[in-house]
Amino acid sequence: MSDIECPGKRNFLGLSDAYASPDRSLFNIIPVPYDATSTYRSGSRTGPQALIDASRNIEIFDHELGSEPAAVGIATLDEVAVTVADPARMVDEVEAAVASAAARGRIPVVFGGEHTVSVGAVRALARREKPFVVSLDAHADLKDTYQGTGYSHACFLRRAREVAEGCVIGVRSLTREEVDYAGGSGTRIFYADEIAKSGAGAVDLDFLPETVYLSIDVDVLDPAIMPATGTPEPGGLGWYDTIDLVTRIVRGRKVVGFDVVELCPLAGNPAPDYTAAKLAYKVMGTIVKFGSKREDDRTHHA
Repeated sequence: MSDIECPGKRNFLGLSDAYASPDRSLFNIIPVPYDATSTYRSGSRTGPQALIDASRNIEIFDHELGSEPAAVGIATLDEVAVTVADPARMVDEVEAAVASAAARGRIPVVFGGEHTVSVGAVRALARREKPFVVSLDAHADLKDTYQGTGYSHACFLRRAREVAEGCVIGVRSLTREEVDYAGGSGTRIFYADEIAKSGAGAVDLDFLPETVYLSIDVDVLDPAIMPATGTPEPGGLGWYDTIDLVTRIVRGRKVVGFDVVELCPLAGNPAPDYTAAKLAYKVMGTIVKFGSKREDDRTHHA
């Protein structure tokens, strides 16, 4: 066992204190157990802890990357104390937590919860560097309001587009109004059926700028490997296509933060929890290996 690991720790990956200090870790995980606007299947509020628990079974060494990404340090912060009855306040609370991590030179990683939690992260980072938001999602999330609120999980990218540019990849469910908004606002949509026909490598990402924020709704994955989500849609992306897209998004770019949201655990089936945890760790490793280096990047030895 590596000295990075510490059996019994309930943080992400079960890391020892030396590799899990908020001020000495490159990544700061911010769990947000919130799912007040879930519309088909609720329960994503339990997703962050299920993901963290499952992560303790992941091998620290990543053979594809040829490294132990956790060596840069991954701190698991306390859960955001969400306000279920007031989604706007919840977004503000997430914004404050993400802003604090970013101000300390960390890369904030938000674990949701429904996709609405990502709005706060984007707002916090847009005040600093205005990143381009790349959303991997089965749904466009471009509705202005849904079921009487603009702070619905179905409105994530619409709210994010108020402070940053963005696109969405993996879509297979949206409304005519969302298509019209996307066309009028210049929001690119990459559809899952087109990716299935041509492959993930055919998705042209050359338009992406240097600074990005990556938002991953786990329902972008095919429900055959990710059934544990609130609104599963058939025909999703496979594991390797998703990892290929993540690598191409990250390569040579500055990733100022990312999130993994909408995991809705299934009783008796822990496999999707592990898949979501593995995906989060893979994104971290990809950022470490392929992302552009930043002056404020530090390892746990800093």
